[in-house]
Amino acid sequence: MLALIAAYAENRIIGKNGRIPWDIPEEKHRFRDLTMGHIMVMGRRTYEEIGFPLPGRETIVVSGTKNFDGPHCKTVFSLGEALEQATGRDVFICGGARLYQEALPLADILYLTEIHEVFDGDTQFPSFDTSDFIQTEQTEILGEISYTFRTLRRKNMDYTQARAYIAGLTVQKGIIPGLGPMKNLLARLGNPQDRYPAVHIAGTNGKGSTLEMISSILQAAGYRVGTYSSPAVWEERECWRVNGEMIYEEDYAAWMTRLCSVCKAMQESGQPVPTAFELETALAFSWMAQKNCDIAVVECGMGGAEDATNVLSKTAVSVLTAIGMDHMKFLGNTIEEIARAKGGIIKSGVPAILQAQSVEVEQEITAICRERGSKLTVIHPDDIMVTYADARSVTFDAGEWKQVTVSLPGLFQADNGATAIAAVRSLQDFSITEHAIREGLRHVQWQGRMEQICDKPVIVIDGAHNPNAAKRLQEEAKRRWPEGSLIEIVGVLADKDFTEVGRLLAPMAREIITVTPHNPRALDAKRLADCLQQFCTKVAPADSVEQALELAQTAAGEQYPILAFGSLSWLHELRQAVEEQQ
Repeated sequence: MLALIAAYAENRIIGKNGRIPWDIPEEKHRFRDLTMGHIMVMGRRTYEEIGFPLPGRETIVVSGTKNFDGPHCKTVFSLGEALEQATGRDVFICGGARLYQEALPLADILYLTEIHEVFDGDTQFPSFDTSDFIQTEQTEILGEISYTFRTLRRKNMDYTQARAYIAGLTVQKGIIPGLGPMKNLLARLGNPQDRYPAVHIAGTNGKGSTLEMISSILQAAGYRVGTYSSPAVWEERECWRVNGEMIYEEDYAAWMTRLCSVCKAMQESGQPVPTAFELETALAFSWMAQKNCDIAVVECGMGGAEDATNVLSKTAVSVLTAIGMDHMKFLGNTIEEIARAKGGIIKSGVPAILQAQSVEVEQEITAICRERGSKLTVIHPDDIMVTYADARSVTFDAGEWKQVTVSLPGLFQADNGATAIAAVRSLQDFSITEHAIREGLRHVQWQGRMEQICDKPVIVIDGAHNPNAAKRLQEEAKRRWPEGSLIEIVGVLADKDFTEVGRLLAPMAREIITVTPHNPRALDAKRLADCLQQFCTKVAPADSVEQALELAQTAAGEQYPILAFGSLSWLHELRQAVEEQQ
């Protein structure tokens, strides 16, 4: 929590020359009591007057003109630098008018003392929107010199308001690749992303599963692990987790309130306002720092080089899962261009793991690693042998690793498992045993990937929404069911190659029902149905996910399985509809 303390008369801050606050016994005691347990922001004159009010407490002075370095004290140029160094509580950050201006958008609480006399203050206390705060305390002291103590706490949005704010920003700004606004935002927050090492994951498919496997292994090894992934499948808050536990609604709302305030300050200073994804990424980095994570496992939202997550500077390993044709509007029209964009997460001298899918991809990533001096480990699917698979797990051999079981269905999870093993084994500053690796993979959980959610009729859901994922799903479906035996429910986004997805998966179907996902980028169910009719003779759009489920169950009876796939944004609705029936 960041707290700001100031004493002023006629809105001029009183410091060393005025002396009045420090001649008031009540103010001295109040100052000591209130500053415990916070990162405190106060005037530099106050620091010069009172010295070290708490034994051993660190002081950081923000100044561009003077150097105050000494025992328990250091000097930096900006609040962002001070916050970067103030990794714990009980730190004083001192400075002048510029510091107060920078700190106000971040302050959770204001401790203000208003002196009811005329004094020569050192500087003007910056104006702020009082509607952003709630006054929780007011104590008036009458005497020869009267004064009033005021405590104001920032008025946080609730969770519903915070989500509505993000939804509005999504519509307003959309997707804007580039790291400029993200870097500016994080600098104001003290670069929380630099406080822990990170496993950074990019790729077209398999990012989420690989993230879960790596996180599960690290937890099995005894580490406190923060994860950030997107999009959410079942619950909005699942994108932000520490050791598997989602962020609380109150924490999300409190951080989003702070970020909204910082965005206003950025806009007022003429800087571009971050996008919704950038804000939620900054929230992830800040929250994981607050939760004292030993390591973060972070998934790119889209691409790599210009993805908002690519501000990570303490990357411990860069992981590239299967790379295919996706997001061509932003990443490029060839597999080489897309591989180059995704390879942008590779940092100089940092090991990289590649799940190879094509010669072109391997050549591009190899060239990037050679240029940046990064050791590259390539996982070739041909070197992985699946020895057992059922509807809930897969067991495989990969090199020296024999009979490794991953508790996720789908043969392709063997590739992701081998990638996860290579990633954790490359972490130099972590102690990870073979037992932790096997236990982590055996107990990993990840919903929405070849997941069976009903037995009668069999209903399987999968987030295959692009050609690469559709190819994997096709291979798994052919292994489990005869061609032409499936009842399919499909919903995708309009910026995907839905024609190629249909070419791969529609021939497996007896009948297809299409839906429109609840997403601004959704492809209309009627348009998708028109496209898929070239691959299957019986295709019809549904008005809702609930109607699609009813139509599919009628067509399936007890004989045929239902396979629902496409954008993750609507699979949650399908699961809820099935659970309500059960």
